[in-house]
Amino acid sequence: MRGTITTSPGSRPAGNGSGIHERHHAMNTRCGVATALLLITCWAPLAQAQMFSGRLVTSFHTWEQFDTVGSSSTYLRAFQVAQLSYKQGDFSLNTYLQGALNATNAFGDLGRIRAYNLYLRWANIGNVLDLDVGRQAIYAGVGNGTIDGALLRAKFLENQLRVIGYWGATVDPTFTGVQKNWHDNRAFGGQIITTAVRGLRLGVSYMNRREEREAYATVRARDTTFEAYPYYISNDSRSQEFVSGDAYYTYERIFSLYGRYDFDMNFSKTSRAQGGARVNITNALTLTGDYIYRSPRISYNSIFSAFVDNSVSDVEAGVEYGFTPLLRAFARYAWVSYTDIESNRYTIGVNNGYGSISYSGSDGYAGELQSVNLTGSYPLMENKLVPTLGFNFASYRLSAEDDRSDALSFLLGLIVRPTRNLWFDGQVQWMSNKIYDRDLRLQLKLTYWFAQRL
Repeated sequence: MRGTITTSPGSRPAGNGSGIHERHHAMNTRCGVATALLLITCWAPLAQAQMFSGRLVTSFHTWEQFDTVGSSSTYLRAFQVAQLSYKQGDFSLNTYLQGALNATNAFGDLGRIRAYNLYLRWANIGNVLDLDVGRQAIYAGVGNGTIDGALLRAKFLENQLRVIGYWGATVDPTFTGVQKNWHDNRAFGGQIITTAVRGLRLGVSYMNRREEREAYATVRARDTTFEAYPYYISNDSRSQEFVSGDAYYTYERIFSLYGRYDFDMNFSKTSRAQGGARVNITNALTLTGDYIYRSPRISYNSIFSAFVDNSVSDVEAGVEYGFTPLLRAFARYAWVSYTDIESNRYTIGVNNGYGSISYSGSDGYAGELQSVNLTGSYPLMENKLVPTLGFNFASYRLSAEDDRSDALSFLLGLIVRPTRNLWFDGQVQWMSNKIYDRDLRLQLKLTYWFAQRL
């Protein structure tokens, strides 16, 4: 692990700090929810001549789990998602909140509220800039994740040149409170994209992230006498730093090319190299080719950085043929290299607008697998009733010396849309394999969309 180790004879074990951490976590949760309510309340007086839209999703997931032979328990989890937006002119307030509730305490807590998005947007500043301030997701080339901060987007040359920049604090993994130490928990970066050349899109991006690792006290042997001494271990907050470039080119409807390269500046090595091509031989026949090299994306201050990691190379070729605009057949074959060992992967199938059927397999280091997959759906009553089904059978083993195992699964579902704004979605999932004689799960979801001019 990358960090510093200092002697601390008088330090106490860090185990007693869990109660304080939980109290701080609860306080951060309350502060986050209070901030959201305060922003919405302050925004309410501006609601005149304003658009209020959103999506509310209520879902339930239940299953039975066998803890011991002949003993089982039924579990129920419920989720509530609120994706809301207030807009007036060039200003808008956007939120994405989720509440989770466990009927039992088997998962360590009974419930939690997460704020994935909560930001204010000022759009079209001087017909050039868009500014977002608050908690928001970042998608800017190699930069990704969620920050509590600011995102600036600028467009020039009739939108042929776009510049993105962001800076803020990294978000707690629970998506509840706000980071207090921004110096050691921050992320910043940006992306430049140009489409000045017809058919060509070029992009370059940069990302720098720091995430503070919790320090702790432990005991270590200091010398060859192996006498135990207390140590205080504090890690570097430097986590990830990448630079990346990508390009996409398409020539009419004949062919398209894609390439990307990511470089890890902390470890001074290639993190990802990718290339792809798609060629339309005729209106019905298409050839595809893809290559990707990936090295494990490990944080600089993670314990995993102390171990040797191996890269993976994946080369895939494919062919597609369209019998009709909806009915298409496809076949793909891939060769995968794990440094000094190899594996193969293949898939053939047919899909159309109502479903697909495919056969997949693999062999080599990744194990031996053969599977058949069938999915389908068919709209009835002018798309107000949509039954769905799924079937999968797989036969697999880790190596040629192991016994073969089978897995069978079914899925039955029904989507009901009584109005344009209201959806009911239900699914029953059943599975059987060598671990579970039978596994039955039920999922229910209610979705409501609305848009109201105030």
